[in-house]
Amino acid sequence: MKKYFYLFNYPPEEHDLCTLEFKYLFHENYQQCFLTNKDIDVNTSVFIKGKIDIWAMDKDFEKLKEKVQKQKHNYQEFKIIYLKNPISHPNYQETLDKCKEISWFIDGSVNMAKPLHTIALTKVSDLWVIGYYHHGVPSWKKYDDKPNTFSNSLDIRLARTLINIAGENDISKTIIDPCCGMGTVVLEGLALGYSIKGFDISRDISWKARCNLNHFGFDGMLITKDDINKHQGHYDVAIIDIPYNLYTPITYQEQCAIIQSARRLCDKLVLVSYEKMDQEIKEASFEIKDRILRKKTELVKFGRYIYVCY
Repeated sequence: MKKYFYLFNYPPEEHDLCTLEFKYLFHENYQQCFLTNKDIDVNTSVFIKGKIDIWAMDKDFEKLKEKVQKQKHNYQEFKIIYLKNPISHPNYQETLDKCKEISWFIDGSVNMAKPLHTIALTKVSDLWVIGYYHHGVPSWKKYDDKPNTFSNSLDIRLARTLINIAGENDISKTIIDPCCGMGTVVLEGLALGYSIKGFDISRDISWKARCNLNHFGFDGMLITKDDINKHQGHYDVAIIDIPYNLYTPITYQEQCAIIQSARRLCDKLVLVSYEKMDQEIKEASFEIKDRILRKKTELVKFGRYIYVCY
């Protein structure tokens, strides 16, 4: 069975967020250097720095070269890099020498400046790993330049991460965002191939969200004006960023009603809130599986709480 090596990267304040997403994408405990047989597109997560489609692994570098030679790889205009990882730190000269050594066992031509193909070599503890390298490209950034936005909108990185926590890399799941604001979460869900819809109680906001979808070539009518307390339908997951009385006036009782209505709409809830809402969630008959605080920087004490509930 084919194996893959993933390397993750994140600012310190997003460690918990990365760990939470990892749990729902891979269904395992977080590892910054991760060997698995699960093949997930490198651009799915904002935290995946790169992925190696593994050709061979061995503690003995000579045996590794033999394995690569037997596989008879052939690439025109390729480059071999040493992929640094936080576990092992061979000296720089050794990494250069090893890359050069193993390059003789790959047919084709080398292009160090603008390669069409990148091969990655790395050493994790005492295990050498080599394979085809996919570097994470922040394709999700293109949805950040929306025609309509407001200051407290979920940032694009968080929106994509919420989709991954909600959908768990299973695009057959149906997702609803019933307080969708400017549609950032819906955009990210559509970009990742999910069946997702959104609505907002505000006519003006839902119209602007539709314009955002249309701007990027999606069907704007996936977002409508509606009230979560009256909406009919059932979905696998709901993602809700609780309104907090900035652009949409809302009372505490109305916030609670949103959570209560979510229980009727979905089997799983991913909730975002500026305040702890453990009791309110439990009173709506949800069970809290995970809760983290996502801060903008390490230095601030406040942020957004993210709940995963069933």
